[in-house]
Amino acid sequence: MRLTQAAQPCESEDLGCSIFSGQHAIPAQLREDDLPLPGSTTRCVNCHTRTDSADTFAPPLTPGNLFAAKSRRGGPASSYDQAAFCKALRDGIDPADVMLRKTMPHYQINDVECAALWHFVTRP
Repeated sequence: MRLTQAAQPCESEDLGCSIFSGQHAIPAQLREDDLPLPGSTTRCVNCHTRTDSADTFAPPLTPGNLFAAKSRRGGPASSYDQAAFCKALRDGIDPADVMLRKTMPHYQINDVECAALWHFVTRP
């Protein structure tokens, strides 16, 4: 399923979709590592889906999953908003200030790109 999603082209004006699918690569590296990761390894769709599917390496990026207040990795219940989502992408820290898994890349994503990705993953 992930390969199908990645292979489907996005509309040229849909920056969020392009970032999610990897058509618009965002530079990234792993925590505590300055080496840049290849763009093919940092596509959101590689690990996340946009449906509430059990067949995923990481949590689905869906409105229901992002907006629901839940405990993540032993932290207090919290939910994402756009600022928290962008902080997670850039710094690897969730809304409750709990560090995300080391496998989550840290992206060098600008405000426009992050807003576009947020709007893409939170639309129904």
